[in-house]
Amino acid sequence: MKLNLRFLYLLPLLAVLFTNPAFNAFFFGKADEAGLGLRYEYALTALSLAAAVRYYGYFQPVVQVWLAVLLVSMAGLALESYALWHSWAKYPHVFSKLTALLPLFGMYAVYRRFPPPSYRQLAGLMLATLLLSLIVVYPEALTLGSFLETERGFSVTSAYLLLPVLLLCLNFYISSNNLVYGLAGLLCLALIVFLQHRTVWVCTALALVLNLGLLALRVPAARAWGTRLAVLGALGVGLALASGLAVVLDNPDVVQKLAKSISDIQHPTTQGTGTFRMQQYEAYLPLVRERPLAGWRLQGFEVPVQFYSDDSGKQVWPDFTGHHFHSFYLDRLFYFGWLGMLLVLGVPAVQLGRCLLSLAPLQEGPAALLAFVATFPVFGLSYDWPNYAYGFIGLLLAIISRPAPPEAARPAPRRARPTANASARLEPAVLQSTDLLAAHPPRVGATP
Repeated sequence: MKLNLRFLYLLPLLAVLFTNPAFNAFFFGKADEAGLGLRYEYALTALSLAAAVRYYGYFQPVVQVWLAVLLVSMAGLALESYALWHSWAKYPHVFSKLTALLPLFGMYAVYRRFPPPSYRQLAGLMLATLLLSLIVVYPEALTLGSFLETERGFSVTSAYLLLPVLLLCLNFYISSNNLVYGLAGLLCLALIVFLQHRTVWVCTALALVLNLGLLALRVPAARAWGTRLAVLGALGVGLALASGLAVVLDNPDVVQKLAKSISDIQHPTTQGTGTFRMQQYEAYLPLVRERPLAGWRLQGFEVPVQFYSDDSGKQVWPDFTGHHFHSFYLDRLFYFGWLGMLLVLGVPAVQLGRCLLSLAPLQEGPAALLAFVATFPVFGLSYDWPNYAYGFIGLLLAIISRPAPPEAARPAPRRARPTANASARLEPAVLQSTDLLAAHPPRVGATP
């Protein structure tokens, strides 16, 4: 009996997902008072750097240069720290803005060297973990009172993880016509709506549009996407009516809450938490303009908090605790300027943008992850990127850099009668070598 060990390829990505409270609260607790989560992130960063060094030869040239620039930037920041404070890492919080990129290179290294994980296993494991976390650790997030009072409990970065599961399940349903995946996707969509993180709502709408476009144009197995999507939509409406959703929607408080959330999305700068973010932008943009190229770096941690409460007139957060930016862009521009922004976004924007605009065939799994990662710029308007975002970018960069599998790159060959021709007998070997190349790309510069 053969033992399928492909699930082992999931472990590196799961290690990155474990930085999220939805995954680690079972072990570290909801508050993580012992600080185990931070120590785990340090260990993950070290392992990621070790993997990047070990498999550096498998990197594409552009990624090799990107990693070199990152390491030089970290060394320069350490030298600046020593020159100003006689400490090689005066403020680890600022260094973490750069070290957060290392898991990206770790994931890229592993999945350039080894085959990608099973996307079905990934979706199943993520869905099971998120449901278990909601039921066991965050049961208050599933109550109607929590919905009405906006006491979410389940953090936005945890709820955001429901989106890749939704996209993967939707693609598996459309490509295989397996209703189990369709029902799992509907469950994820219902949870995203119920947890009412408005940023996740916007990202979900964008991801679904992009994902359907990729299915229609680039996924060969999704030719019947329109019919199957209509069936799933009708099934969703039927289940909603049968489950008593119509009764819940008769509650005026529920309708009013949904209407308010939609109104907040339509007026992002004047309503809801959008007002808070706009005020934070207005408070810090003068400092960003003062040092636009390379930012404030370590000295930025010593800058007094610029954000004050309208009610009390006092600082919202104490000094020397970080500035608690609620925007990926404002965070990077303040600490590292436009050069820091380019360091993070330059290579992924070009590589993934080129893949998104291409018409080359895609499998359903990478298509779902591409649609998910494409929402990161939108998510960054409201929040800093979670640690697992870099892991997904590294995985996707490795996937799109591989040769396309034969079944996705060309239509299936017609059945032919066997012949005595020697070249025909060698054809299976040629296909096998192509599969091997897709699973294990050669080192950069190696002779094929």
